[in-house]
Amino acid sequence: MLLSLAATPGPLPAAVATRLAEARDPASLLRAHSPVPAAVAARLDALGLRFLVPGDGGWPLSATPPDPPCAWLFVAGPAPPEAAASVAVVGGRRASPLRRAAARSIGAGLARAGWCVVSGGAVGVDAAAHGGALDAGGATVVVLGCGLDVPYPGANTGLFARVRASGGTLASEHPPGGQPRAANFLPRNRLIAALSAAVVVVEAAEDSGSLSTARAAGSRGVGHVLVLPGAPWDPGADGCNQLIRDGATLVRSLTDILEELGATVTDGTASVPAWSGLEAPARTVLTALIDGQLLTPGRLAAATDLPQATLDAALLDLELAGLIRRTAAGVQAVRLPPSRVATATQPAPPPSTVLGVESDDLPTGSRGTGAWPVPPGELGTGVRPAPAGERGEGAGPVPSPEPRGPPEANPCAEVLECGGSGGDDDGDD
Repeated sequence: MLLSLAATPGPLPAAVATRLAEARDPASLLRAHSPVPAAVAARLDALGLRFLVPGDGGWPLSATPPDPPCAWLFVAGPAPPEAAASVAVVGGRRASPLRRAAARSIGAGLARAGWCVVSGGAVGVDAAAHGGALDAGGATVVVLGCGLDVPYPGANTGLFARVRASGGTLASEHPPGGQPRAANFLPRNRLIAALSAAVVVVEAAEDSGSLSTARAAGSRGVGHVLVLPGAPWDPGADGCNQLIRDGATLVRSLTDILEELGATVTDGTASVPAWSGLEAPARTVLTALIDGQLLTPGRLAAATDLPQATLDAALLDLELAGLIRRTAAGVQAVRLPPSRVATATQPAPPPSTVLGVESDDLPTGSRGTGAWPVPPGELGTGVRPAPAGERGEGAGPVPSPEPRGPPEANPCAEVLECGGSGGDDDGDD
């Protein structure tokens, strides 16, 4: 009966689940066009999917039921682990390269510490978090807002195939063939929160879906909400800063996340200087770009106060190293070089199956510590908002007159080791 109801086009699954929770008879919710259960089961078998309901072995929401409730899940791969073994990493589709890289490195660091990484499979931050977990040989769960056989977003079909090949999980309330309608995604976000012991918000504009995921976690009273801060002039950080103001835990590094989750963290390389291997001009340029903003050549020259020839040479070195991207609009950092590394000596999650990926399969630059840089817009970057009268159309922050040197070393601050999802911000609206 439930299988036929789950495959019936019409009301949102969350709405149907609410009616079932009110003791409505499932038969009364069926429609004339509801499919025959045997036909639905045959299609699931052909697609390699499973149908889970509360009470089944492997039902992941027994300890953390969402609100509104969830009456079923369609699953490809192993059943998602319970929330106590998982952390959600969420953010926007159009996050800056540095925030996407931060998400990828967070995913990798959590996976190395034994956590399953949960996200929504969207382009941008979601894809980067899933990819980071896979790079580290860890487990990841993709919670979709459409049928599991629907290739959405199209830019991530390769990622979904990689998740399946590595033993990860795709899950959805929507039956095969269910289309990715806008109304599906807020209900989807409550499942991401319910499947996780903590939600890490990497990027969130005002009223974004990432905020709904974080608030769903907070409303349960048992989920941690952790947030990367941002500059006040960065619209992609409006929601992040709002969550921190409302009491969420500010995240400066992977160390903060692991400690919030109960892991004992030690610093293994305290003697390594920050950004070693870079010449002083290159460090100065990276410091000017650390908040993730795109700077025009004129603004960058003013922020660094470097002679033009020295600035050009530094930009070339950083571009060849894959740390910055130059376009007609200006210069933007896309990742930062590795620096200090913190390791978790006591992973917090309970035992869970983490399927590995051979190291030779990992992309260049993805191996290492799973750390990430000081978040874009963190205090101390030496950048202030443009005062009234100095802003033009689309103007960004105006560099302050103070000298801009490399950031001071922080023995517990991890930095980026790999790029973000890159090139996948379109086509997922």
